[in-house]
Amino acid sequence: MERPSQNAADFVRQLAELTFRLAAKDIVVASLHADWSSFGCWQLLAQKGADAVRYAEGLRSSNPLQAVGPEVVRVFWDGRDCVLSAQASPTRFCSAPNEWKEEYSKGFEQGGDDLLRFVEDYLTKRFGV
Repeated sequence: MERPSQNAADFVRQLAELTFRLAAKDIVVASLHADWSSFGCWQLLAQKGADAVRYAEGLRSSNPLQAVGPEVVRVFWDGRDCVLSAQASPTRFCSAPNEWKEEYSKGFEQGGDDLLRFVEDYLTKRFGV
């Protein structure tokens, strides 16, 4: 029988590995929240690396009001109901993304490797990388 401590560590490791695979494709995971004790729910916020660089450079420029923020995709896994959803929002000047529009919602039988591969493929296609 697997110990809960090992199960929780594997849960976090799998999500961390996803962020490394996305980084190799120049997709920035700007935020990752993982909650093993809450049915294995997790959420990540992702954006194109080039867009993140452009925004940072724009904010440091002589006219930061003209900085164009990245489009952010929020992916949420509801481990209790086994539903994956994705929303997208622009980033306005000096603001966090807050104009979320539903892009995707689908039920899965369970979380794990297949789900994470699906998320990786979805974000790769979504950002055109």
